[in-house]
Amino acid sequence: MYLSENKIQYVFFHLRQHVTGEVLERNRVIVLKEGEPIPEKISGKVVFYFSEIENPNPVEVDFHGKKIPVLFGLKNIKKKLFYEDAQSNLIFNFDFLSSIFYLLSGAQEVETTQKDRYGRFPYAFSIQQKLDCVHLPLVNYYFEMIIKGLEIFSKKQGLSIKRKRLFDDFGFFLSHDVDRVAFHHPFRVLNKIKQLMGLAPLGYSYTKTFKLFLKGILFNLNPFQKQDPWWNFGWITDLEIRLGIRSTFFFLKQEDRFDNSLYKFHFNKIKSLIYNLKNQGFEVGLHGTMRSAYDLENLLRQKKDLYMVLGNQPKGIRQHYLRFFHPQTFMIQQDTGLTYDTSLAFAEQDGYRNGYCFPFHPYDFESDQMMDIWEIPLVMMEVSVLQYRKAGFPELRNLALHYASEARKFGGIFSLLWHNCRLSNIEYEGVTEFYESLLGEIVENGGEGVPGEEIINRVSNSSLDF
Repeated sequence: MYLSENKIQYVFFHLRQHVTGEVLERNRVIVLKEGEPIPEKISGKVVFYFSEIENPNPVEVDFHGKKIPVLFGLKNIKKKLFYEDAQSNLIFNFDFLSSIFYLLSGAQEVETTQKDRYGRFPYAFSIQQKLDCVHLPLVNYYFEMIIKGLEIFSKKQGLSIKRKRLFDDFGFFLSHDVDRVAFHHPFRVLNKIKQLMGLAPLGYSYTKTFKLFLKGILFNLNPFQKQDPWWNFGWITDLEIRLGIRSTFFFLKQEDRFDNSLYKFHFNKIKSLIYNLKNQGFEVGLHGTMRSAYDLENLLRQKKDLYMVLGNQPKGIRQHYLRFFHPQTFMIQQDTGLTYDTSLAFAEQDGYRNGYCFPFHPYDFESDQMMDIWEIPLVMMEVSVLQYRKAGFPELRNLALHYASEARKFGGIFSLLWHNCRLSNIEYEGVTEFYESLLGEIVENGGEGVPGEEIINRVSNSSLDF
């Protein structure tokens, strides 16, 4: 897989998030096609080879006690990751550049026509599903393999090299998509009538649905009713403040009937909520509607409406239902002046859609250049585990701690999305107790709970240091 010069620089830009020094000066690195000999007069260089194949042909490598598939191997492959030739050149035995670019840029999504009913790239058609490697940040492992070689080479050559970490332990990016705020909303009560009449699928048993219908009627008729189960923001923020976490809340505007939310930003209750979150140090971002994934004017209106309430321009966005068209949605987000997106995850499967536990820049294939907007990859969404995969709390906990451990290895990020409307014991018995315990464990294990805008500030400053 041959990469243009811009694509090569794209890979090296992200490599410099992890290491810096003289060894990475461009005149010290040469890139050759597979089978192309190194010129005799070349010495003291770092040599990368491109594989002749166009599509991934993975080769498994033992590294740090794990089986790591390298997507692009070379014909004359050797067991060692790298070696030094007679001219003191460092030569890598795998096509790491193509492997990194393929995952990080989302090339597999651009190349396929496979989409689900929301236009999303399905996990079932991904290289991660094929190789059963979605739980590993492969790009981070590839960078680590390269850095190991660079460190040995630099020591022999007397060159400077320095590792970099974004976090001392790892960053914990906790976020909440505010899709629904009223469990007993009149629309939901009326929908239960349809369910009881057999005109809509039941979400619960018939008996439970009937009881919830009665509760909804009483709730809406009683002027002294208690707080709605989904209006739980005080509990959420009190817990996070106690644990030292500052999360991000993404707000979704009502439009196009019921595909999105049932509120608008200027509603008094929502305005008050946004104001309180901002004053308590939480980040407020935009949850782009279904249409905004492909409609620039639509997203511009939403961003303006949120600005009128928030008082400052929102920095981040996550698309509703993780609906995303690569690279069109990125270009729309970038054109609206947003700083970062955090939509890239497989809706039906937790793990690493782009193989990376760090923020990164997307790639514009049409103009063959790196884009300005940042992506903070979403690693786990509670719905993926509890609803799509029908797994329980024990598995979710084990997976979350696994992803936290992977992030710690590289000083990267574990990002967790938990909807406020999924923190009700009515739907998931025991969820509030489990959620509180889980956040506590993540923080105890070294997670530094920071909002998206701070993560981007850190990585932007770090990227200037080379």
